[in-house]
Amino acid sequence: MATDYTEKRNFFRMNMDCTMQYTVNGDNVQKSGIVNNLSGDGISFVSDQEVSPGTQVQVLITPDNTVTPPLDVTVEVIRCDAGSAENQYEVAAVIVRR
Repeated sequence: MATDYTEKRNFFRMNMDCTMQYTVNGDNVQKSGIVNNLSGDGISFVSDQEVSPGTQVQVLITPDNTVTPPLDVTVEVIRCDAGSAENQYEVAAVIVRR
């Protein structure tokens, strides 16, 4: 069996489609977003606000069931691109605190 070396990530990326709550550090307003994918060291989500690279964001993902604990992490934005709809941004971030 041949090994595929095209994927250079440290962790597998899980595609997701779930809601999340987030707070941009320095702001007291909690907002909602949609998680696109999650890995052991990063996250990609859709936001209705542009978030500058280098900004730290507090992220909370609460599963629908009680078996899985919530994910509460601080991430640092590495990229924020305009989404497919107006006032929609695709944010990519690395986890800096678990």
